[in-house]
Amino acid sequence: MKKQPAIFLDRDDTLNVDVQYTHKIADFRWVRGAPEALRLFSKAGLDVFIVTNQGGIGRGLFTENDMHRFNNHLIAKAAAQGGHIKDVAFCPHHPKAVISSLLTPCPYRKPGHQMITDLAKKWSLDLATSVMIGDRESDVAAGRAAGCHAYLFDGSDLHELAKHIVNQHFSDLSMESS
Repeated sequence: MKKQPAIFLDRDDTLNVDVQYTHKIADFRWVRGAPEALRLFSKAGLDVFIVTNQGGIGRGLFTENDMHRFNNHLIAKAAAQGGHIKDVAFCPHHPKAVISSLLTPCPYRKPGHQMITDLAKKWSLDLATSVMIGDRESDVAAGRAAGCHAYLFDGSDLHELAKHIVNQHFSDLSMESS
């Protein structure tokens, strides 16, 4: 089976506006251009994955179930606008965790790359042709450590960055899906 390229996205301040440890559906708001970027990636035939540090779990600020509810809401909103998120990987560890088992260090917490490499194994993804996008240097470092191309998102318009990435790395795919 031929391995496929993919898009890995950080969640907070890359897809949704971060209101500091975002986990409440009532706080959900898209980052500018996020729905259009997800739709573009889907139209190009790319699988999209979220890789997100969720240290608020370890800090006792919200539960894993709260995070799953928020993620499911985000995924449903993306689907309603023509985007598709295939899977989500998260790391609940944090250096200031109140739950001792969730104290760092952890190879899953970005800049560690274990979330990305685990998704690549699970879904048979080609990391050398894949792209990681995030709003922090730790996102870029995780993508590069996993062997992906990596882009730092400046928060302006995710769709504009997505168009650049599709043209730069996947123009042959976007032509095939036309």
